[in-house]
Amino acid sequence: MSEIALTTSQRATLLSLQEATTLFTSTQESLTTGKKVNSAADNAVAYYQSEALYNRANTFTAIKSNIDQNIQALNTWQTATSSVETLLQEMKAVVEGARSGSTTQRTSATQQFSDLANQLAQLVNDSTYQGLNLLTSTNAQLVTQFSDRTQSIYVVDGFNLVESTGGNPQSLFTQSNAVFNAKSVLIFSEVVGNAAGPGGSPTTDIQGFSQLDLSASVGSQYPGSLVEQIFSNTDTRLDFALSQIESISQSLGTNVGILQARSDFTAQYANDQTGGGDALTLADLNTEAANSQALTLRQQLGIQSLGVSNTINQAVLQLIK
Repeated sequence: MSEIALTTSQRATLLSLQEATTLFTSTQESLTTGKKVNSAADNAVAYYQSEALYNRANTFTAIKSNIDQNIQALNTWQTATSSVETLLQEMKAVVEGARSGSTTQRTSATQQFSDLANQLAQLVNDSTYQGLNLLTSTNAQLVTQFSDRTQSIYVVDGFNLVESTGGNPQSLFTQSNAVFNAKSVLIFSEVVGNAAGPGGSPTTDIQGFSQLDLSASVGSQYPGSLVEQIFSNTDTRLDFALSQIESISQSLGTNVGILQARSDFTAQYANDQTGGGDALTLADLNTEAANSQALTLRQQLGIQSLGVSNTINQAVLQLIK
C-alpha cells in the first residue's frame, strides 16, 4: 500500500502541531504539579540536586520533631519543680505554725508536714515523660540530637530529688542521711532536728512537733533553748531545699532555652533546604499559563491551516472534474 501523499505545507503544519502538542502536554503537567522538573528526564542535574535538598530537609524536620518532644519533657519537669517549690513553702509555713502552736496544733502540724512531704515525693516520682524521669535518678539523661552529625548532641543529666541513700548533692535535701525511705515516705527526724547547717544530718530523733515546746524547762528532754535550735535548723534546711529546687528549675529553664533555639534554627534550616529544592524544580505558573494559551492558539491555527489546505485540494478536484 502506497503512502498517502501530503504537500510540503501540510507536513510542515503537522510537524508544528506535533511539537505544539508535546509542549502543551509538558506545560499542562507543570500547571498540574506546579513543577517544571518532574523527573530526571526533564533536567537530570536539577532533579537530583533538588532530591538531595528535599531529603536533607526531611531529615531535619524529623530531628526538629525530636527536639520539640524533649522541650516538652523539660517543660514537664520544670512544672514539677515549680509544684515542689510550692509544697516546700507550705511545709515551711507548717513549721512556723507548729513553732507557736499548742500541743494539739503541733500534733496536727506533724501530720500536715508529713503529708506534704510525701505528696512532694509522689509528685516527683509521677513526673515521667515517655518513660523517662529526670528528677528521680542522677543516671538518667535526656539526649537530644541536633543534626545528622553524631557529635552534634546535647545531654541533660538527671537529678534525684527524693533519693533514699543520702549524700547526694543532686537531691532536694542534701543531708548526709536520706530524708525519704525507699518507698518515698518522709523520715521526719531527718528534716526536723538540731544539726547545724543545711548539710548536716539531724542528731536528735524527733518523731513529731508535739515533742517540742519552747516553754519546756531546762531539765526536760527538749528544753526551750534546744527546741528553738531545732525549729531554726529545720527552717534552714527547708530554705536550702527551696534554694536547691529554684536552682534546678533555672537549670531546666536554661536547657529549654537552648533546645528552643536549636528547634527554631532547625525549622528555618529545613525550610531553606526545601526552598533550595523548590528553586530548582518549581514552575512559574504565570509563565506556564501564558505558554498554555499560546500553545492552544498555535494548535488552533495549525488545525485551521490544515483545513484551508484541504479546501484548496477540494477546489482543485472540482476543477479536474
